[in-house]
Order: sequence, then C-alpha cells, then structure tokens
Amino acid sequence: MFKDTRQRRAVSRAAAAIAGMLAIAGCNLFNTDVKNPTAVEESALDNPAAGATLANGLASAVVRAHASVLGAMGTVTDELTWVGSREYYNLLDGGDITDPFNEYFNDNGWPNVAQARWLAEYTIRRLEKFNTGGVIRNRTDLARSYVYAATIYNMIGEMYDDFVISSDRQEGGAPIGPNNMRVMFDSAAAFLTRAQAVPGISDDLRRQILGLRARTRHSAAIWATLRPARTAPANPLINDAQANADAVAALAVMTPDYRYRINTTPQNRPGINIGFEMNQRLEIRAGSEIINPDGTNLRPLAGLAGIKLVDPVTGQPDATVARAIDECCRAASGQDIPFTITSAAQMYLILAEAALAAGNTAEFTTRINQARAINGKPAWTSASTVTARNLLIHERRVHLFLNGQRLSDLYRFGLKADRWLPNVIAFKKACFAPIPFLERQTNPKAIEQGGTTSSRPSYCQ
Repeated sequence: MFKDTRQRRAVSRAAAAIAGMLAIAGCNLFNTDVKNPTAVEESALDNPAAGATLANGLASAVVRAHASVLGAMGTVTDELTWVGSREYYNLLDGGDITDPFNEYFNDNGWPNVAQARWLAEYTIRRLEKFNTGGVIRNRTDLARSYVYAATIYNMIGEMYDDFVISSDRQEGGAPIGPNNMRVMFDSAAAFLTRAQAVPGISDDLRRQILGLRARTRHSAAIWATLRPARTAPANPLINDAQANADAVAALAVMTPDYRYRINTTPQNRPGINIGFEMNQRLEIRAGSEIINPDGTNLRPLAGLAGIKLVDPVTGQPDATVARAIDECCRAASGQDIPFTITSAAQMYLILAEAALAAGNTAEFTTRINQARAINGKPAWTSASTVTARNLLIHERRVHLFLNGQRLSDLYRFGLKADRWLPNVIAFKKACFAPIPFLERQTNPKAIEQGGTTSSRPSYCQ
C-alpha cells in the first residue's frame, strides 16, 4: 500500500517511462543513428553566400593565434616578466625559448597558430574559386582574407624557427626547415600583393595592405641578418628598397596616428590568453625596466608613476609606452586587449632605419621625429646626448611594444633582456620558438632527423 497519492503518482510516472522505453527497445535503447536537423555539413561552404562567414572565421582564428602566443613571446623578452606560479613562464623569462615542452608554445600556442595558418589557405581557396567563377558576393571578403593570411604567415616568420605547412587533415606534413622560413614572409607579401589587385578595395584595406607588406619585407630582411650565424650581425640596420617603397606608399594614405589593430573578444579569445594571464590571473606583468610595480609587484602603479622607462631625449616617463601600458597591461585593460599589426609609426621607423643605414642624418631626423610627434614627444637633434642608433632602438621598443618584434631587435642589436640567464639559449644564440612536442608526438615527420619528440633543435642547443 502507498502511504499517499503523491507516492502513487510518482510510481505511475516511473511505470509510464519504463513502458515507453520498452516500446522502443526493439530499436536498441542506445541507437545513435539519429539525424541532427541543426547539423551543417562542410559542403555548405561551397555556397558563395558563405564568403563573409569564411572570412570572419579566419579573422577570429588569427586573433586567437596572437592572443595565445604573444604572452609567451613578450615574456621571453624584456617586455613582460613572470610574477605568478606557472613555472614555464619563469623558464621563458630566463631566456629558455627552445624547450619543446613549454606549454605556452606547445599545448596553448601551436594548435591556434597551426589552425589559423591552415584556415587561411582553406578560406582563400574557396573565395578565389567563387571569384574566378563570377559568383563571389563581396570581393572585400577575399581581400581581407588575404590580409588575415598575411598576418598569420608574417607572425609565424617572426616568432618560430620552423613550421609544418600541410593541407592534409589526415596526415601530417614535414617541417619546411629552419633555413627555409623566409618563405613565410614571401608568402605573406604575395598574399598582400594579391589583395592589392582586388578591385574596389577600401582606403582602409589599402592602408592595411601597404603597411603590413612594409612590415613583412622589413622582417624578412631582419630574418636574413640572423641566419645562419644566429649571432648579432656586424651591420644590423635594414635598408630594404621594397619595404621602404611600401612604407612611403602606406604613409601617403595613412594619418600620422594610424594603427591597424585586431582585437580579442569573448567570442574569439582562447582560454589561456595574454590579457587573462596578465590582468586577471596575474602570472605575468609588464617588464621591470618598463614599469614601476605597486606594492603587490603584480601591477603597475597608477598613472605616470607606474612608468619607469624614460624617453632618452627628455629623461621623463616615455609617453608612447605609457599609452601602450594603459591599453594592455593594467587591471582595467581586462582580457580583451588589442594587438597592433601595423601603423604609421612603424612606417616612420622603417624609413628612419633605412636613412640611418644610408648615413642620411637629415632624413633620419625627419622620420624619427615624425614617430615621436605621435605621442607629443619633443624633437630629437643630432646634438642630443642620445645617439641616432640608440634612439632608433628605443623608439622601436616603445612603438612596437607587444607585437612580436622585440626578440629580433634584441638579437640583431646584440642586447640581452634583463632576466636572461647566461647559460640559457637566448643569451647565447638568436633562437625562436621550436616545433613543439604536441606536433612531434602526433606527426612523426616533425621529429628532427636523429632526434626524438623531446629533443631541442640541433641548431639551437
């Protein structure tokens, strides 16, 4: 007997549920042959209407890639420093960049970077097919996909010593080899040249294309100064005719304070990202040569009191880096920080460096002061106590803060980051991120000949 009607009803409901299950038992209780009405097959991307979606997806992948590795790259340099509990940041801070197990290039960075690289080729193939077939909905989608592809290829060239390029989703490809990494920059420049030829592109796209191609060609020239010797070159100054021409053309369509930036959002950021690690988890912060930390040693002091790096002309806290710290590295910056891909300031710096390399003091003075004027810093003259070369190094440091180019500058100018240890690889050789254990473990072709999945690259030991 049941004690009350609620108990009787509960048993009745259970009996009805069991009866229902028995009724379908002949079909197998665990049958998974069920159609999902919301499933979208890959063939749907063959529809020209998917063009914008493809381009937007690639944009998100490129942002995720940057957000997942720029924290690691900044920590290897003097831009960021380790203040938390994650030991792999400590190793990077000391200059140990070639460990294939480091989680920030292995588990966190590589999947996002490799995905963005692969998706760039995938997206462009489809959009080019729509374009040649005369069915593309908006050619701007194709042009900006070229820009996104160039952005990720350029980033790989600046940050990695080797990479796997493969379009096969079933079988891993072989690495291209450290001596062939110049192809990353060449590919980026080719994408941008194709973007420039797309009819009807906007002025803003034109600024992005010319500015990024100038950066790419300049970075390619830097790459060549560091390989194969991997030591500071006798003449580290770059004077590349193509980079210079692109910089001049870019400035013709840019305003003096122009910046092409990509932004993380809650929809496109990776789980471990530079903003989270710096401004919420407090694993890393801006470097000790750049900021004055508060009492916790985890954040900069408020306002200009938090800026330690001074302008070598005035001896005052540098206004350019102060703006950068406000945008990226304070509690108010949050997770979703922007990344500058190219800018008018970078164009001025490319042209200033070329002038310095050519011994053209007047042109150097004009260009370096155009960069300084962006943040209201007074003009430099050759009578200043700071040399032209040291001023160039400084202005690159502050204008290109946290965009992945500081490590190359440290290497080519023979500088050491403040936390590098003498027995660690970055102190001894110009080395960058390796193909990590994650890729080697799943792709036998990625294991260096004569090495193992855990071996450091033979050229950077």
